[in-house]
Amino acid sequence: MKKMWRSSIGAAVLLAGMMAAGQAAAKKEPETGLRAAAAFRETVQRTEASLKSGDLTGAGGLIASLNATTPFEKYLKAGLSMELAVKRNDVVAQRKAIAELLESGAVPQAQLGHLNHVAGFLSYQTGAIDNAVVYLTRARELGVTDPKAALLLVESYVRQRKMDAAAQLLDQTIAAQKQAGQAVPASWYDRAGTIAVARKDWAALARYSGERLAAGPIAAPTWRTALAIYMEGARPDKEAQLDLYRLQAATGSLASERDYQGYATLAAAQGYAAEAKSVLDAGLSGGKLQSNDPVATPLLKTLKPRAVTYLAAIKGLPGKAGSAASGAKAEQDGDKLLANSQFAEAVPYYRTALEKGVQDRDRAATRLGIALARSGDFNGARAALAEVKGNGAWAQVATFWAAWVDARAGANAASATPPAVTRTAAN
Repeated sequence: MKKMWRSSIGAAVLLAGMMAAGQAAAKKEPETGLRAAAAFRETVQRTEASLKSGDLTGAGGLIASLNATTPFEKYLKAGLSMELAVKRNDVVAQRKAIAELLESGAVPQAQLGHLNHVAGFLSYQTGAIDNAVVYLTRARELGVTDPKAALLLVESYVRQRKMDAAAQLLDQTIAAQKQAGQAVPASWYDRAGTIAVARKDWAALARYSGERLAAGPIAAPTWRTALAIYMEGARPDKEAQLDLYRLQAATGSLASERDYQGYATLAAAQGYAAEAKSVLDAGLSGGKLQSNDPVATPLLKTLKPRAVTYLAAIKGLPGKAGSAASGAKAEQDGDKLLANSQFAEAVPYYRTALEKGVQDRDRAATRLGIALARSGDFNGARAALAEVKGNGAWAQVATFWAAWVDARAGANAASATPPAVTRTAAN
């Protein structure tokens, strides 16, 4: 908000300059029929001189003595009041002056949108939120497209606890920024995510988080925060949550004892003993878990024999997807391979599952996308993840994984681009 504050002060100074131009015009007989009495014009000139010399007390007294009766006189007086308020850094007085300016009836039509924007900002700064909404809404109706005005209106709606209106307007603002070919600042996505959490709109949270993360490169802590906030709020089912833990691993954002414990415990509960053991081993070797960890140590002891049995059971699976008796069996075997990081081998099983039919196509398509992504087929992963529709948990998991695909594909493309050749005159 500090940047917005500075830009608004600049706008107020420009406004004062515009008033000075209006005061110069008052010395003439306006063609528009807007008039100021001779005595009024003389006091205006004296006020200008006081403001210019820094005699703010004298300028204040002169402004108070002005008896404005015509629209143009009210316009000039309000402009002088604004200039004085700016010099005094008095935001409350600025808000009062711009309200009087807008109410004068002499503001040029072309200036109305901008001035309503400034009035809305000043109202927001002084806590007059209802007034801010009125002014900022009017500014938009008058054609103001500056995203700062829209974002300020979003914040005003939030202060009024009108979260649906805030979400809708922020969504429109982000869409307009994209349509204009401009990058969307990360702070906009963060704010949209915060509003989505307040509304318990987990689909929106996944979408906004995904769009931000897809821009890449994104640091691991940012991935961790985004995934943790989503999992804590949305509480997806265990299999969907497991895929988000897997995404944490893929992004290097397993960072705490709790991360490793949660991932391993969930994988073990879903029957993926080898995966759970691998997670705990990684946590111990990386120093994230201690050898006497109260959760990891007993769990690891239980998992070691189960992991051996698990690996033996899936040893013969690769290459046999076509012989799966049903879509459900193919999906089950694909899950086993995926859990063991045999991503390329899992792909044909998920394809077979989708061809033969499964109870939850979104789940199978998401897992297919993950397997393709982890095996390096980013185009195939995009296509598979795009098949996951709706606003359910699997669509949200697919959104997060699609963001990782886009971020990785973008990073690979950037690293593959040869450096520009600088030619010299000798060449």
